[in-house]
Amino acid sequence: MPVKKAKVLRKAKGEYHHGDLKTSLKQAALRLVRDRGPRGFSLNEASRLAGVSVAAPYRHFDDKDALLAEIVRDGYELLEREIRKSVEKVGNLREQIVESGMAYLRYARNHADYFSVMFQSGLDRSKYPEIERSARAGFGVIVGLAQQYERTPELAELRAVSAWALVHGLAGLEQDGALSNAAGKSRTLEQFRPILERFVDQPYN
Repeated sequence: MPVKKAKVLRKAKGEYHHGDLKTSLKQAALRLVRDRGPRGFSLNEASRLAGVSVAAPYRHFDDKDALLAEIVRDGYELLEREIRKSVEKVGNLREQIVESGMAYLRYARNHADYFSVMFQSGLDRSKYPEIERSARAGFGVIVGLAQQYERTPELAELRAVSAWALVHGLAGLEQDGALSNAAGKSRTLEQFRPILERFVDQPYN
């Protein structure tokens, strides 16, 4: 299937103006991530796929890592929205915690390209403080639920970190195909719900 290029508007002198260069570059990078992983392509390849010159990305990004860093930030912001949307659909606190975990698992499956960049790109995050801010905002939703559920701040932090570790581990194993059922078929996400429910019901002392 031929690759559909982003629309480029050319001027008479051969210069161009791109309708939304940053967005097109990020979309091109995500398409390459789906095929090759976050480290398997160059910034020049993303430029060509976006239909722009290899010099164009440097208007917005110093290098490929800067492009990936912005995708990571976008990914965390999308994850936060997905978690909040799922939590708002239920009123019971226990179910809200379970739904936050289910939202994480759905996100990892439905947005595997973002998930891969967020956790497999090997970025030096100390260079990109915006990543830490967006990650903390998403984690803050889980922390807020845990604070309502537990008796002390210490137990709430333990609950939140454990919840994140559990769903992240399940998501990673599920993506790797390590959690197939006895028949060798992928499990439905709903099959993970009892695991999350048991986790929520397990008291921390």
